[in-house]
Amino acid sequence: MFKPNRFYDEAADDAGRANIAGFEALSIYSDQLSSENWHTPEPAALQVKAESNTVYSGSQAISIEWNKQATTINWLGMGFGWLNWSGKNFEAITDKAALSFRVKSKKGVLNGLPWAIGFEDFSGAQAWTGVTPNFVKEGSIRDDAWSEIAIPLSNFPFEARGVEVSNIKQMIVQFESSGKVWIDEVKLVPYTAKRRSRYEFNTAKAPVIDGNIGYNEWSGNPVELANGRVYVYWDDVNLYAALMTEDETPGVNTQSGKDIWNGDALEIAFSSLSNSNPKRSFLFPEDCHIGISMGEANQVYNWAKDQAVDGVVVKKSFSGNRFSCEMAIPWAALNIKPLELDQPYDFEIAIDMSGPSGKRGVQYRWNSIEKEGFHQNPSLWGTIIQHSNHHE
Repeated sequence: MFKPNRFYDEAADDAGRANIAGFEALSIYSDQLSSENWHTPEPAALQVKAESNTVYSGSQAISIEWNKQATTINWLGMGFGWLNWSGKNFEAITDKAALSFRVKSKKGVLNGLPWAIGFEDFSGAQAWTGVTPNFVKEGSIRDDAWSEIAIPLSNFPFEARGVEVSNIKQMIVQFESSGKVWIDEVKLVPYTAKRRSRYEFNTAKAPVIDGNIGYNEWSGNPVELANGRVYVYWDDVNLYAALMTEDETPGVNTQSGKDIWNGDALEIAFSSLSNSNPKRSFLFPEDCHIGISMGEANQVYNWAKDQAVDGVVVKKSFSGNRFSCEMAIPWAALNIKPLELDQPYDFEIAIDMSGPSGKRGVQYRWNSIEKEGFHQNPSLWGTIIQHSNHHE
C-alpha cells in the first residue's frame, strides 16, 4: 500500500496565535455549517449536512453524499467562503502551506476522491486540482478510521489560471461519480516543499536485455517509487531502463500510440540538455517524454515529439504478481545525441498502473509525488547523473 511521507509539521507560532508567514485565516471549516457554506440545491444528487455522531474533532463533521448520475445538471459541488467571505491574501503562503482535511468513508475503502478542489478569487478566476491517492497520507480512505488529505497550495495553478492570490474569495469542491463520506477540520497547514530528488550512479557494463534483472547487473541503486523500482543506464548507443513491480493484474494495457499511458506503462521524461533551468515550466525541443507499454504489444511512444519510437528492445518477465521488464532504447530512434557522463540532466519517471477497468487507475511518480502534470512541466522533474569511474 502506498504511504506518502509526511511533508508538513504543525505550526510553531512565537506570538501564540496560529499563523503561516503572518497569514491567520487558517480554519476553513471546524465545527458548524453556516452562511459561509453553500452547495448545489439538488437533493436527489447531493446531500450536505452537519452531523455530530461521527466527528474527527470538535462537535460536528460534514456528511456528504453525492451521485452525479442522479441529476441532469452539469455541475455539482459545494463551497467554503470562510472569514465572512472577505478576501484572503495567499501571496506569502502559496509555497508554505497545504490544504488539509480529514475524511472517513461511510462504506468501503477508497484510494482517492472523485473530486476537484479549487480556489476562486473575487473576479471569478479559479485554480483547480484533483484529489488523487498521492494526497492521501495514510494511502487510502477507510471506513473504520479517519484519513488525512493534504494538498500543497503550490499544486493549484494560480498563475496559469490568472487567479489573484491576494484576494481569494472561497474554496470550491466539485463532485464527480458518487460516494458517501464525512469530512472534518478543513484548514491550511504549514508545508515545506521537498528537495529535488537526485539519482546518481556510475558507468558500468551495459545490461543484458532479457527481462530478468540480475544481481549486480545494473549500476547503482534503483529509483525507488511507492510501488516498484526502476533502474536507468546509458551508453553511446542506447538508453536502458528496467522496471520491477508487484501488481494483482500485471501487464494489462490494451491502448496504442499516444494513449499507452492509460494502462500498465512506464514513463521516462528527461532533458538532453545538461544544466537546464530547474524552475522552467515549459518543455524544450530537446526534451523527451517516453512511454513504454507493459501490455502484450511492445508499444513505445515519445509524447514530446508526438510520434512512435521504433527499434526499441523490450523484454518482460512474470512470476505471479511480480513483474519485471528491461528495455534498450536507441538514441538514434529518439533522434538525439547520447547523454554525457558527469553532467546533471532533468529527469522524471512514473509507473502507470491499470485499475479494474483495465484503464489507468493510479500513477506513481518519483520526484513529483505531490503534484501532477510533469508531462508538461519540467520544474517537477528531479536530476539524474551518470558518473564516469574517475569522478571525485
